Amino acid sequence: MTEITGNIRSPFWPQLKGTGHVIDPVAFVLALLGAPLVVTIFTFWAVVPIFALIFGAPAYLICGTPALLWYLRRYEAKPIPIGVLAVAVNTATLPILLWTDILPGRQDVNDMLIMFGAFGGVFAFLWGLAFGWLYPQFRRGFLAPITPNAIPE
Repeated sequence: MTEITGNIRSPFWPQLKGTGHVIDPVAFVLALLGAPLVVTIFTFWAVVPIFALIFGAPAYLICGTPALLWYLRRYEAKPIPIGVLAVAVNTATLPILLWTDILPGRQDVNDMLIMFGAFGGVFAFLWGLAFGWLYPQFRRGFLAPITPNAIPE
């Protein structure tokens, strides 16, 4: 069975060159959910981050999760590149959000551009920075697996 699944060639899921990185699922989920909360906790006084959490969390989870999984499988988690990736994903999904807003006949495209484009880009970058900082912390910290050689005798 391994021979069959090991030779799948797909343009949508290409084989990795060399060895890929193993993603810690517990650290990933904690960082994924914790990043927006950490940013909101530290910037709640501005009121806008509370609305960013409400309006941006669904797009962050739906579009950001596959992008982060793709990135972490290939590269080490670093805050700045993940923040740039988050802005790129936010920008790429902006036409879809605008199309769904125009579809019912609403014509407040400028408001949507400001809300999801400007504020969304800023908070996508901040949430990406927070994720890029939290993921290695959780991975190295108390959630790291204990190996028999790591326990002092």
